[in-house]
Amino acid sequence: MNKLILPNNLDSKRNFIEGNTALQIDYVDVIGKMLYNMAPIEGKIKLLNAYKKALFIIDMNNGFVNFGKMANPKYNDLVSNQMQLIEKFREEDELVNFILECHKLNSTEFLSYPEHCIEGTEEAKLIPQFQGEVAKDNTLTFYKNSINGMFNRRLQNVIIQLINLKEIVFAGVCEDLCVMDFVRSLVRFLDEINRPVKLFVVKNSIDTFDSLDHNRDEWKDIAYKVMTQAGVEVVENFEHLIEREKTLGLHKVA
Repeated sequence: MNKLILPNNLDSKRNFIEGNTALQIDYVDVIGKMLYNMAPIEGKIKLLNAYKKALFIIDMNNGFVNFGKMANPKYNDLVSNQMQLIEKFREEDELVNFILECHKLNSTEFLSYPEHCIEGTEEAKLIPQFQGEVAKDNTLTFYKNSINGMFNRRLQNVIIQLINLKEIVFAGVCEDLCVMDFVRSLVRFLDEINRPVKLFVVKNSIDTFDSLDHNRDEWKDIAYKVMTQAGVEVVENFEHLIEREKTLGLHKVA
């Protein structure tokens, strides 16, 4: 990376950053070593302070949905509902974010879970139904090496720069692990930076798995309780989301 020379004055430095979208996203590289990465931006991105809404689609990797030791093909049933949310944000010209598991070979998470979604494999890729979305305008894709995507430093920096954000919507899997951890951590991060944002989880766009030692219904209930306690509103479906947006003055007509 070429050496970057920033203005000396703090206000000038802030204006310099806020006026350059690419720099906003990469600024953490200037002030500290990056721990995680994000995909190259293929479409156009507005200045981050122009966005009022953000959608996060979490862990719709092949390795969780289609094949591999951690895959649950039933998650394909979520795709049409999630696509409805994506299309809504496209029509509103708002920000769509994909968070993908992308582990290093020596990931310590493999001490607790089977190997999955290793960097460079098909498992680590976004499911085919969404791959065409990545190159569209107003889209960012972040990678994570743990359950919690909020530890991605670039994602943290993007959140900081979304100074006019009013609403965040969450969808994805698994709701009591990667979704719940991310949502809860993001809520606390927003508190840390004094950012009041309305948060929604869309019930028919998230799910978790069933196994001998993991009762799906029990853990879904726990996840809803934890996220609600954190200040997130759980809505049933797309229509319920629109209804609540209208009530709260957040609905946008494209």
